[in-house]
Amino acid sequence: MLTFHHIGIACRDIEKTKPFYLMMGYTASPVIEDPLQHVRICFLDKGGAPRLELLEPLDEQNPVARTLATAGVTPYHMCYEVQDIEAAIASLREQRFLLVNGPVPACAMDNRRIAFLFQKNTGLVELVEAQP
Repeated sequence: MLTFHHIGIACRDIEKTKPFYLMMGYTASPVIEDPLQHVRICFLDKGGAPRLELLEPLDEQNPVARTLATAGVTPYHMCYEVQDIEAAIASLREQRFLLVNGPVPACAMDNRRIAFLFQKNTGLVELVEAQP
C-alpha cells in the first residue's frame, strides 16, 4: 500500500525558492546535503497541506539539474511511504515502471531506503521505507 509522503520540487537555489513557501505559511526544516543523491534538500510543512521537498542539485550531472535545464523550477516527483520497498518496487514494475535508482539509504529520510521509478504516463515516483 502506498501512503502519500511528499511532493518533490526541483529548484536551482533553495534559499531563493524557500521564501515564497514561508510567506504561504510553511515552516522549513534545516537544509540537508545528501552526497549520495547529489542534492541539497529542505522539507516544508504546513498543517493541512501536502509536505513539500525542495531539491537543489549539487552538480550539473544530477537528474534534478537536467530537469531544471529543460523545465525550470517545477514539481519533480511524488513520494509514497511503503511498508515493504521491495514488494512495492515489484508491484510498480508490473505496471511498467522502470527502476531508475535504488533502493539506497537516504540521509534526509533517517537513512531509510528510497527508490525512484519512472513511467511515461505517470512520471517520477519515489518510494521511501516506513519507519520500522
